[in-house]
Formats: sequence, C-alpha cells, structure tokens
Amino acid sequence: MREFELLQPKTLPDALDALAQNDAARRPLGGGTDLLVDLRAKRVQPDVLIALQKVNELRGVARVNGHVRVGASTPIAEFLKHPLLTPYRALHQAASVFANPMIRNAGTIGGNIGSASPAGDTLPPLLALDAQIELVSASGTRTLALDDFFLGPRKTARNANELIYAIQLPAKENSSATRSCFYKLGLRQADAISLVSVAVWLAREGEKIRDVRIALGAVAPRPLRAKRAEEILRGQIFSETNLKEAARIAAAECSPIDDLRASAKYRRRMVNVYTRRMLEQAWQNL
Repeated sequence: MREFELLQPKTLPDALDALAQNDAARRPLGGGTDLLVDLRAKRVQPDVLIALQKVNELRGVARVNGHVRVGASTPIAEFLKHPLLTPYRALHQAASVFANPMIRNAGTIGGNIGSASPAGDTLPPLLALDAQIELVSASGTRTLALDDFFLGPRKTARNANELIYAIQLPAKENSSATRSCFYKLGLRQADAISLVSVAVWLAREGEKIRDVRIALGAVAPRPLRAKRAEEILRGQIFSETNLKEAARIAAAECSPIDDLRASAKYRRRMVNVYTRRMLEQAWQNL
C-alpha cells in the first residue's frame, strides 16, 4: 500500500475544510470496509484520507419532517436493531445478509452508497424505498433523489468537495398499506457478492396496486429502477398475468454481464424469477 496522509477531523466544518480544495486526491474514509480493500489492491491511490469516525454530526437516526433521517456514519448493523429503521423490511433484509457481523458493525450506510458498486447490498432497497441523499460541502447542503446519484460503476454525482451527510427515508410510506422486500442471490450464504439482487416496494388499495417500485442490483453498470416494469403494474389489479409481464419487462430492462460467477443469461433469468417472487411476497404480507 502506498503512503498517504491521514487526517482525523473532530467536527463537520473541519472535515469540510479538509475537502474544500476540491481535490480528487483526497478521499473521505467511513468504515473503510470498501476503501481499504481498494487501497491494498491499488484500485485507488489517494494522497490524503479524511477519517470521519470522530465527526458526530454524521451520526444519528431521527424522524424529521415526514421522513426518517439516517446519518451517513450509521453502521449497517443499526438497520437490524434501531426501532426507526427495522420497519423498513427490505433494508432490514439487506442488512441481515450484508457480509458478516464484523463488517456490518464497521461498514456505514454512507460508505456503501458512496462506493457505488453495482452489487451494493443496501442500494436496491434504498432505491425501492425512494430514498433521498443529502450532500454537504463548505458552501452548503443539497438534496437529490438517490436514483440520480448513481452515474455508473463507482461513479456518483458527489463532487470532490462534498460529503454524504445523510439519507432520507419516507416515513409516510412505511405503513400498514405498504410493504417492501429484498432478496440477494449469491454463491454462498455469507460474505458473498451479489449475482442478482431485487428489491420491491408495493402499496395496496383494495385489490389494486396503487403504487410500486422495483430496483435491481448487480445486473447493470449501476443499481437501477425497473421503471417500465413498474408502469405495467401501477394502478392495475394484482394478477398472475400482470406479474408475469412485469417480471419479463424487468429482466429486459437490465444489462447484465458474463463473468466467472455467472452468465448474463442466467442473471437475466433470475431477475425475472425474483422480481415476481418479491412482488408476490410483498402483496401476501399486506
């Protein structure tokens, strides 16, 4: 590993001052579960790391103005036990299969988002829940839909002088009339990179699907919403015919690759299978 300078700011203004040079050679460091691996593999070679573990402003979970706000330094393990977070079933399911307990206690939600891996476990659930992301810099704060944050493999809309400040989860969409589900397909039970992951959020109104969101991971250059599949279902009767068509279209919307772990054909087929299963599961649990 090449040498680098390590800064350890204790306040958010100090952390932002360290990033204010808008220098791509400076990288924020959260839990380090992704970045340190990349450093050892020499995929990234920053001159300066800015450790955020002591910045208390990036921690905390609270209900604020109709949404649940989660600080970027919140560990993944918190989604398994915090009373404001456990009702988000898809996120709870993703956290439960996230690497292993040691990594879940170290890795942060901001780090998982910022890494922007197409196979990031929490990213499809966050997209399905219509999460928003807060970015902060020395000049102010901006908020954007998480779906607009991911630009490509390891590429995001974060500027070099910005930190991921928090995520916002719509509290009003976590009710008795809505359900979310997540499934990760991997080659083993623990410490597995996703071959395919599917998250859905569904709102019911009588026998109709009032609204729906479908998010896919590990099957495109970035985590994505299957928006054409959503349109097939939105406002329609929940039926086997509609489910089959939506699952087929979701599989057509993704663009998986062939690699050592699975073929593109297999991944696309699994998108079809698990999109349908997650929709059925969400509906049955309403």
